[in-house]
Amino acid sequence: MGPSRFVYPIVLIALWAAIFAAAITRPALLDDADSIHAEAVREMVQSGDWVTLRIDNGIRYLEKAPLMYWLAALSVSAFGLHDWAIRLPASIFSLLLIFLVFRFGTRFWGEKGGFYSGIVISACLGHYAFTRIFLPDVMVTFFIPLCLYLYTLIIIEGIEPKRIGPIDLRCAGFFISAALAVLSKGLIGLIFTGAIIFFHILVTGNWKTLRRLQIGYGIVIFLIVAAPWHVAAALANSDFLWFYFIREHVLRYLGMRYPRDSGSVPRLLFWGLHLLWLFPWSAFIWRLVRNFPRSIHPQEMPERVTLFLFIWIGVILAFFTFGASLEYYTFPTFAAFALLFGKAMSDLDTRQTTPKGGLIGLGVMAALSLSTGVSMIALAWWGNHTAQLKTLSSTLSTHPEHYDLAFGHMTDLTSATLSHLAPLVYKTAALLIAGPSIAFVFAIRNRWMASFLLLAAMMVGVCHLCNDGLCAFEPVMGSRNLAEVINENYRPGDKIVINDFYEKGSTLNYYTGRQVYVLNGGVGVLWYGLQDKTAPKLWLTEDGLLKEWESGERIFLFTEEQPLESFLGRHHDFKYRILAENGGKKILINW
Repeated sequence: MGPSRFVYPIVLIALWAAIFAAAITRPALLDDADSIHAEAVREMVQSGDWVTLRIDNGIRYLEKAPLMYWLAALSVSAFGLHDWAIRLPASIFSLLLIFLVFRFGTRFWGEKGGFYSGIVISACLGHYAFTRIFLPDVMVTFFIPLCLYLYTLIIIEGIEPKRIGPIDLRCAGFFISAALAVLSKGLIGLIFTGAIIFFHILVTGNWKTLRRLQIGYGIVIFLIVAAPWHVAAALANSDFLWFYFIREHVLRYLGMRYPRDSGSVPRLLFWGLHLLWLFPWSAFIWRLVRNFPRSIHPQEMPERVTLFLFIWIGVILAFFTFGASLEYYTFPTFAAFALLFGKAMSDLDTRQTTPKGGLIGLGVMAALSLSTGVSMIALAWWGNHTAQLKTLSSTLSTHPEHYDLAFGHMTDLTSATLSHLAPLVYKTAALLIAGPSIAFVFAIRNRWMASFLLLAAMMVGVCHLCNDGLCAFEPVMGSRNLAEVINENYRPGDKIVINDFYEKGSTLNYYTGRQVYVLNGGVGVLWYGLQDKTAPKLWLTEDGLLKEWESGERIFLFTEEQPLESFLGRHHDFKYRILAENGGKKILINW
C-alpha cells in the first residue's frame, strides 16, 4: 500500500478538525431550534426521563425522534452542561459521514476518487451551514448513506457475505442503520432508503436481488432497534401516535400542520440552491451530466454505482419537490453528490491533458466568486459612507415574511450591516476572490490536486469567518447575555415572561434553567404541550400580565423592539424600568 493510504485519512481528519471541531465551542446557543433542542437535552438529563422529550421545565415536546437527544444527554452526563458538550455528537457524526463517503468512494472509484469525495463532503458550504444549528440532519445524513452503501455491497457488488448463522452481517447492518435513521429523524429514514432501493430495482428490473436483503430477518432486526422507544412513548403519552406520525409526518409534509411554523422554498430556488450548498465543488456539476449513465443496465461496476447515485439524488429531490421543502431537507443527498463529484475530480486528475470542460466549469465559478467578493467589498464600503449606526442590530432591516425559512434572516442584511462587519467581510471577500482564481491557474497547468486542495483550504477560511460572523450576531440571534443578567438578579418566586413566542427567547429558558412564561405566544412551539391538562399555565394574556405587573411580584419581561412598540401602543401608561438590553432586545422590570 502506498503512503496515500495514511495521508488521505489524515488530511480529511485535519479538514474536519479545522471546520467542525473548531466550531463547537462558539457562538453560544441561539434562540429557536438551537436552544430549544438543547433545553430538551438539559431536561432529559435533569429528569431522567429518556422517553418523553420536554422543554420549558416540563412541557411535553413530542415532535422529535430521540437519538440526537440521547447522544447529547450522554455527552452532557459525561462532561457537564456545556454548549460544546451539546454539540459534540453532531460534530462526531460529521466526521463519521466524511469517512463513510471516503470509504464508499475508495471502494468503487479507487483511493484518489474516495479522497476527493471525502474532500467534497468535508469542505462544502452546505455541510457546514446545516450543522451550525443543533439539528439531527447530520445524523440521518450518515445513517441513510450507510444503509445505501451496505445495499451497494449486497446487491450491486454482490461479493460473498460474512455470516452469523443464516444472517448476512451486511444485511443486519443495513436494517440496523435504517432503524437508527428512523430514531434520528422519523420515517424519512425508512421512506428514503426504501424508495431509493425500490426505484433502483424498478429501473434495473432486477427484482430477484431482493432476496439477498434477507427482508424477513431484517424486519425483526429493524423492530428490535426501532420499536422500543416508539412503544414506550405511546404508552407514556396516549396522543403520541397521532401527534408524531400524523401531525409531524403526514400533515407537516403536506403543509397542513397547525400551527404552521415553517414554510417552503420556491421549487426552482430549492433546486438551484444546491449549487450554493455544494460550493465550491458545484464548479464540476457539468461532469454529472457528462457521466450520466447511458444505459439502465451498465456492465462496469463504476457505471452501475453511478446509476444508483443518480437515483438516490433524484428520489430525494423529487420527494421534497412535491411537499414541504426547506433548505436543509435534502442534506441526505450530499453524500451522493460528493461521490459523483469525487469521481469527476479523480477523472480530471488522472488525465494527461486538461479537458476544456473542466476549465470552463472552474473558470465560471472563479468569475462568480470574484464578482461576489467585489460586490461584498463595494456594499461594505457603500454602507460605511451612507450610514453611521452604533449597533449591529440597528443596521438590520426586517422581513418577517421570510422568517419561516431556514435562512430567511439573511434577507435582513443591509450594506450598513456589511460595513459594521467590515473586517470579516473584507477577509471573506479576499478568500472568494483569490481562492478560486488561483485554483483556476493551477488547473490550467493541469495541477488538479493542488487546485482541489487550495479550494478546500479556502473553505476552511470561509467557514471560520462564517463562524466569526455568527459570533458577531450572537446578541441578535440569541439571548445568553440577557439570561446571565437575569441569573444575577433572580430571586425565588420571580417570573420570567417572553413578550411573544417562546422560541423568540428560548435561550432564557436554557441558560437560566428556569421556567418562562409567554405573553400572547399561543401558537408557537409550546402550543400543543400547553393543551395538556397537567401542564402549568404559562400563557399570559395582557390583562393578566398587567395585573401581576402591578401586584408587586417581581417580573422580568423579555421583549424585542417591535412587540414592545405594539404593546406600549395599547398600554400607554405602562410603567417599567430597563434592566438590560442587547442585540435589539430588552429586559424590562417592575421593581
